[in-house]
Amino acid sequence: MYGYKKPDCFLDRERKTTNLLGRTFRMSKIIGKISRIPKTLYEHKKKTIFISFLGYLGADWVYRWDKNQGIRKHYANIAVKYGQKTVSPEDRPKRIFVLVNVEGNSRSCFDAFNKNALPLFLLSGVQVDVVKADNEAQLEALAGAVDTQEADVLYVVGGDGTIGKVVTGIFRNREKAQLPVGFYPGGYDNLWLKRMIPTVFEKSEDVRHACESAMAVIEDQKQSVFAFELTTENSEVAPEYGLGDVSAGWFRQIEDTRKKFWYFSVIKRRWAYVWEMLKRSPRPIECHVEYEETCSGCEKCRPKPVIQAPAWRWWHVLTGTPKYKNNDAQKDYTGIINVKCGEKHEIDAKGAELLIENEQMNDYSQLRFRMGGNDIGRFGVVSDGFKRCSKNIVGRSTDENFYNTDILANSVSFKITSLPSYIHRLYISSNPTPKDAELTDRTITIRGTQKKLDVFFPTSIRLEL
Repeated sequence: MYGYKKPDCFLDRERKTTNLLGRTFRMSKIIGKISRIPKTLYEHKKKTIFISFLGYLGADWVYRWDKNQGIRKHYANIAVKYGQKTVSPEDRPKRIFVLVNVEGNSRSCFDAFNKNALPLFLLSGVQVDVVKADNEAQLEALAGAVDTQEADVLYVVGGDGTIGKVVTGIFRNREKAQLPVGFYPGGYDNLWLKRMIPTVFEKSEDVRHACESAMAVIEDQKQSVFAFELTTENSEVAPEYGLGDVSAGWFRQIEDTRKKFWYFSVIKRRWAYVWEMLKRSPRPIECHVEYEETCSGCEKCRPKPVIQAPAWRWWHVLTGTPKYKNNDAQKDYTGIINVKCGEKHEIDAKGAELLIENEQMNDYSQLRFRMGGNDIGRFGVVSDGFKRCSKNIVGRSTDENFYNTDILANSVSFKITSLPSYIHRLYISSNPTPKDAELTDRTITIRGTQKKLDVFFPTSIRLEL
């Protein structure tokens, strides 16, 4: 008996029906799973919050990466124009000696320099030599040894602590700085750069400020700054030098510990203040202060300018006597008298924060001694700390009335008589002293100087987003 074979049209119809039923079934399963998502998320609240947070961080990272890539491309287009300029074969390219603190900002500053500043140097046609310092002693030694035979510019990669060590290395080894210096903002806070050029370095949410620091070197934008000198009584260590500030107290200690609360992300600073004040009561620092009256310049505090004797040549018989040259272009204060210059005063100060800032004047640096937060209490520390967080200010209070002691001086000598054990540290250019260092009942003297350093500073951020 012969079998019956269905026509092809019926087979096609059955096949389509089967596929349609299969697709419908699969869609119903997908719709069912989608409809259960709100219930699943509600039942697993902690996992939902955690995954959402990771998704936010991932999206934010992608957005920042794309924005920074566009910024780097814009500055690269500017830098390459300098590299394409025609120069004489006899001209030597600018030589930049890059000194890197490999420990800076948890070892991340060198990677940031490689992405943001180094490509701009290479595109502009300068010669770059990179040297990594493994420790602070090597950093100081290299900064003090490099001179005009090796380079035309010293470019330092690091933060506030690195700046302090480099300046110390320069002026411990030499009376005058041999090279102009540029600084890459590779630190965690970059307090000194923010204080000097706030319009550039306070905008640190992207890489524009980092690119501008390199462009300042390429475009030769320099400004003179003056260092301070710090000595400690009965210490065999040579004087330290710096450009930033000297500080101690509860606020500086809390800001230093906020890094370990990284898992709190954007609220880690606020949480650090709350957490520390829950555990401890802010007992004040007490110290005895002697300071010299500040002076804008007189023959007592300003040395007479060094006049270089002219070298005679045979043609001077025809042209006349050559002019004497002021080597440092210093102003001559001979005949200017200030009776208050060097006048000493003594006070007793007490507070939760001690801050000595190095302020730049025309031809010298003066000091601003500030101390505040007397009897401020736990709530007062948290309140003032939150104000600093809101305005993204580190290292000083945003409230000018916070400091009950505010003095301008040529030099300050202070002896700490009471210092709580938890904040037993003095921060010199953001470098903390060892915890076992003897700070109480020892006179620490800080003096403004005329030790000059030519620093490359950007004037503004040229790229508006």
